[in-house]
Amino acid sequence: MASLPIFITAVANSADEPSFPLLFTWSTHDAEIKEVLVTPDDDWLHSAAVESNIQNIDENQLYEFGYEAGDILSEWTSEFDTDTVYALQPQNLALLVEAIFDSKGLEPTFEVLDIYDWFLERGLDLRNEWSALGNPTPLELMPPDEQIASLLQIAAENELIEAPEREADYD
Repeated sequence: MASLPIFITAVANSADEPSFPLLFTWSTHDAEIKEVLVTPDDDWLHSAAVESNIQNIDENQLYEFGYEAGDILSEWTSEFDTDTVYALQPQNLALLVEAIFDSKGLEPTFEVLDIYDWFLERGLDLRNEWSALGNPTPLELMPPDEQIASLLQIAAENELIEAPEREADYD
C-alpha cells in the first residue's frame, strides 16, 4: 500500500503578516495527528511579535512547552519520506516551513502544495464536500488538529486514502 499523504497546518505569529510559526500540526503516514509548539528563534522576535491568535498561544507557552527548530526538523526528517506535503493555505505554510529550515541555515526538503488541488486531482471538490457535511465553520477556521482530522476523514470516506487498520483493544 502506498503511504498516506502528509497534511499539514500551522498557527503563525500573526494573521495579517505571518513570519514565523507558533504551532505545527500534521498527519503521519499512519494517519496519526501530531502537534508541536515551536520555541521562537531569537532572530524571529527581533523582527516580529507573537500576536493574539485563534489558538490563544502566547510567548510563555512557546518557551515552556515548545520545541526548538532542530528538534522539529529531526522529527520531520524521520517521518516525512516524501518531497511534498499538502496544506489549506500553501503559500503561508511554505513561509512558516521555510522559517524553521532557515533558522538552521537549511533549505526546505519538501514542497508545500495546495490540499484543494490534491482532492481535485482525485475527482473531489473539497469545498463542496465540506459544505455537504453541514459544517458551519470554514475548514480554515477550525482548530489545527480538527482541520487535519477532517481532511483525513473526508479522504478516507471518499476512498481517496486507505487508513491503516487499528489494533483492537482487547481487555
